[in-house]
Amino acid sequence: MIGADRRSAFVVALFFVLSRSQHTEACTYSSNPTKVGRTFLVEVLDRGRPVGGLQIELSTNPGTGNTTSHKVSIVTTDTNGLARFAAIRPRLYYLGIKHAAFPSSIEINVLRVAPKETGKIIFDWPGVKPVSVQYLSGSLKGYARTERGFGQDLLHPLYRPVVDAKLTLSKAISNEVVESLTTRDSGTFTFGPLPVGLYLLRVESANDGDIRWVYPANGYIPIEIDTTAKLTGVNLFLDQAICGELGYENREEKTPIDATTK
Repeated sequence: MIGADRRSAFVVALFFVLSRSQHTEACTYSSNPTKVGRTFLVEVLDRGRPVGGLQIELSTNPGTGNTTSHKVSIVTTDTNGLARFAAIRPRLYYLGIKHAAFPSSIEINVLRVAPKETGKIIFDWPGVKPVSVQYLSGSLKGYARTERGFGQDLLHPLYRPVVDAKLTLSKAISNEVVESLTTRDSGTFTFGPLPVGLYLLRVESANDGDIRWVYPANGYIPIEIDTTAKLTGVNLFLDQAICGELGYENREEKTPIDATTK
């Protein structure tokens, strides 16, 4: 059994890890269906701007874990970020964004008579503030284990370059691959010049010799190419957020990254 002091330290360390990450996803689920009529409208926004071209799926279950999604209808958002569903049979459904990197789903209750206060169902997508840079080049560093012990590694994380990680860049909406490459010995990488817009960077880390990562550096990072961005490139420190999502922070390197330091 863990002693009171060690247990408190572990809780503090765990809170520290989860609160540091920019990218977190809630993993608990509570059923509170949104009530709508047989015809309803869905709107998808990215920081207040409409997102067109995303598939919105209506199904009889969320299609997660061991369950299979039974599709009822799929509507693609238009240039105004809107998708309209009509003549839907009354019952409980799951409504969500169908996307490989950033899916999202809620439960809705379709009623025979529309509720008086029926508005649009609004999704914020991808739901994560993107890393805004002028060019997509820089480095990846991962959260590594040391000989100091698990508690110290959590409270005072040290990072090492993530070597030989597969990086796949795709267009955000379509998920169409733009370019793939692997990180160098120093964890650095450089993608070619990119048009302004929103992209998704998929990170798939490899076993890096004798380095023991606290968490595997695997997941998606939204990247916004913007010629007016303050940062020219990226200096990404990878972590893990709530429920296994990839955590990350783009920041200046202020501490040594030698994970053999005790």
